[in-house]
Amino acid sequence: MDQDGAGAADGIVHRARRVLPAGTFGNFPGEVVIRAGRGGRVWDETGKEYVDFLLGSGPMLVGHAHPEVTAAAQARIAEGTTFFANNRWGIELAEEIVRAVACAEQVRFVSSGSEADLYAMRAARAFRKRDKILKFEGGYHGMSDYSLMSLAPRQPGNFPRPIPDSAGIPRAVRDDVLVAPFNDLDSVAGLVRAHRDELAAVIVEPLQRIIPPRPGFLAGLRRITAENGVLLIFDEVVTGFRLAYGGARNITVSFPICARWAR
Repeated sequence: MDQDGAGAADGIVHRARRVLPAGTFGNFPGEVVIRAGRGGRVWDETGKEYVDFLLGSGPMLVGHAHPEVTAAAQARIAEGTTFFANNRWGIELAEEIVRAVACAEQVRFVSSGSEADLYAMRAARAFRKRDKILKFEGGYHGMSDYSLMSLAPRQPGNFPRPIPDSAGIPRAVRDDVLVAPFNDLDSVAGLVRAHRDELAAVIVEPLQRIIPPRPGFLAGLRRITAENGVLLIFDEVVTGFRLAYGGARNITVSFPICARWAR
């Protein structure tokens, strides 16, 4: 790369630092500014090539600029984009999701995983008429106040008290979150029994980041929550349609995982 190219790349990094917090969109270093992507590879503003293991933090299942996906998106954009109303394609997608996910009866579309988890916890609290949510240390469920608890605590293992991962989270929210160690059914069972009269739901990633569940752990969660009348939320923003078509629920056959919203 020539000096002009290097200078241009440095210039866009400085521009980013002026207008973006920490100079970046997310967790990736701001010094890398991506220019294009094809398949599983991306190129930065200097022309350097990378293997893209991020894949848009998950949604790029078939990589970047897949010809069929690009053609379908271009064809649909020509007929309009966001309608904020019922449309044939959204209904067809909802039907396919219900067919694929064994426990799904209806679908609500949202714009982000953070919203999906927030709405799921709110629905659980409304249904149970209880306020507390139990999550697992290290589990990521978006950027809401409830979710940003004990994701990466400086003092791990402070169960069941949550450690906020950000400033600005009200103390009242901390009082309504319990934290348990992932893969420890005995701890979960004790907490659920002790707090069943104030607990709305347990929320869990079936595959917590890179930590797989121990054999029987997910089925045990379903059993414990069902026995105590507590809802179980599977956060499959990451695992849905990746571990299996229909999500982690479809490969957990030893016990019915999904709770029904109504009895």
